[in-house]
Amino acid sequence: MFSNDSKIQLAVLQERFKSHEQIIDKVDTAIQTLSETNQNICKMLAVHDERIDQCNKEDGDISKKVEDIEVKIDNLYKFRWQIGGVIAVAIVLIGLIPTVTTFLTPKPAPATIERTK
Repeated sequence: MFSNDSKIQLAVLQERFKSHEQIIDKVDTAIQTLSETNQNICKMLAVHDERIDQCNKEDGDISKKVEDIEVKIDNLYKFRWQIGGVIAVAIVLIGLIPTVTTFLTPKPAPATIERTK
């Protein structure tokens, strides 16, 4: 029924089929490994995105605190100048007190001593 050539060809084809099955198994294993790696990378990216969002939120909080501190410093500068102005006005007023007191106090009449007879 089958000749020797046919049997040889069949044996060669079976051998090639086995080697192709091995290659396909290796490709399947590689695909599974790539899928697992892809899933792990997706998980890592999700974690990194969460960390980035958290860092951005913290950066925003820090920026807000820095702006608040800058506003407080500006207010302290304004207050410093206001205090300086008050002190300057007080110094001028204290310097004017002797002038005002001499202006408001009547000049004493010269005292004269007379002899009575």
